[in-house]
Parts: sequence; structure tokens; C-alpha cells
Amino acid sequence: MIRSILAFAAFSLLPVAASAHSLWIEELPEHAGLGVRFAQWGDEYEVSPGHLDSFWQVSGWTVDDKGEPQVLDVVKKKDHFFLGKTDGTMPVFAQAHFTVRKLHEDKPARAPIFYCRWQPEGAGAGTPMMTMDVVPTGKPGEARVYFRGKPLGGVELLFFSPKVTDQKLQADADGYVRAPDISKPGQYLLAVARYSEELAGYFQGVPYGITSHSASLYWTVKEK
Repeated sequence: MIRSILAFAAFSLLPVAASAHSLWIEELPEHAGLGVRFAQWGDEYEVSPGHLDSFWQVSGWTVDDKGEPQVLDVVKKKDHFFLGKTDGTMPVFAQAHFTVRKLHEDKPARAPIFYCRWQPEGAGAGTPMMTMDVVPTGKPGEARVYFRGKPLGGVELLFFSPKVTDQKLQADADGYVRAPDISKPGQYLLAVARYSEELAGYFQGVPYGITSHSASLYWTVKEK
């Protein structure tokens, strides 16, 4: 398939409150497929026209039974980016780019990039597939954070669940993080927010001094 490149309004127009937003992949109602959502966990999804239009690029892909990437067509909808239907047995990934942000005059501009992983039930342990990736280990509620293919120790994550809105967790020295409680059926999210590196460059002709990386792992726990 052909990857879609979607051009939208500038991310810098978002209010400061939107910095607490997460980007993730979830199953759509009525088994309609998978979609990329943008919101503060537990709040209403961002829509278009609106803050959903702040993305400059969204791409999505899955892997085949040989582990080879298969790029998906991405279509913007009212309250999500539609990734289509998959067989539901393999992980699905998305990456989203934003325009350069200059929030403080005395600090360098930032180029934010988001990475999302949807993990189907029973998929087992994963392997890194993105520049930053929160990768399931195969043990319930456990993941390992990778950055540029290597484990990232000590990074802070937010944990969201049917019981918890935004509990802070910290990966250990080897990058492992463990969700404290996944006993309740429902939606779960582990997210790294704004991990920064001093990697300067230009995006659409605008200079920046910091590249900012955010990553999420989404899964569901079903009724037993």
C-alpha cells in the first residue's frame, strides 16, 4: 500500500494544556478497524476541525508473518486517523510528526515526534520497530523501553488504566517497566512523554535545537 502524508495546521497553535495529551492506537467501535487517537486520557478525543489538524505527517504500518513491515494507508476522519482493518494478530504501529515548536524565547525550539504501538492480545513478546518503542516482553503488564534500538534505562513513563488516570512510573536501569495493576478489564496505556535529545536540524525550513520523542503502548484486558 501507499503511505499517506497528511499536511495540517501548525502544532504551535495548541494551548499549553495540550502538552499533556497522548497519541495512541486503539480499536474502533463496532470492530471497524484501528484508529490513532489524540487526547488527554479519559477526556473527549480531539477532532477535525480542531487540534487533530495539528499533525503534519501520520504514517502507519503492521508486520507480516515474516516480520516484514507492511505500510498502511492512513485516512483522517472526524476524531481519529483511520489505519484500516488488520487480522488482529500482529502489532500495529504509527508515527506522527509535528511542526517545530518555540514555547520559550530563552530555550531552543523543539521538533516533536510521536510513536505508537498497538498490541493485540496473545501477541507475546515484541521487538523494537520504531526509533522510540515501548515493547511488550510477553509478561502481563511488563514492557521495555528502547531508543534507537537500545534499551533506555531510567526514563519516566505515565501509566493509564481503568483505575488510574496518570500514575508516574520509572523504567529500571535496563529499560524495564511494570504496570502496577492490570486486573481490571479495559484499556491500558504506557507512555513516554517528550524524551529530548540535543539533535538539531530543520523541518520545513524552520530550525530547531531539540528533537523530542514520545511513545505509547496500548493494549486491552478482556473479561475472563
